[in-house]
Amino acid sequence: MTKPNTGELDPQDSAASEIKSYATGFAVSLLLTAGSFAALLSDLPTTWKVILICGAALLQIIAHLRNFLHLNFSGGQSEEDLLLVLFSVALLAIMAGGTWYIMSDLGGRMHQAGDDAAAIHETPMP
Repeated sequence: MTKPNTGELDPQDSAASEIKSYATGFAVSLLLTAGSFAALLSDLPTTWKVILICGAALLQIIAHLRNFLHLNFSGGQSEEDLLLVLFSVALLAIMAGGTWYIMSDLGGRMHQAGDDAAAIHETPMP
């Protein structure tokens, strides 16, 4: 097997440890997903449901980065890995924020046009 993000062969690492890492990540992701569904279906207040689901989502992101992408911030590649993750998060934030801005602006313009059109049609004819 190879060291994470380097391409160098690591004789200490074996296929069994790789499979164990993937199995652990899968089990953790499955438990967090089931926990999110359980929180949603419970009788908790809506605020607690949102907090629990968001917490589970953050933990699942960490599990995916650690177990599936093998991002380990304790080695020599830690600075490059951190920059890669931060850049990806920045790109996603720009795309999500831009989409939200465009859709809200478009929604505001459509409602504005709808109000003007309704006022024109309500004018009584002499």
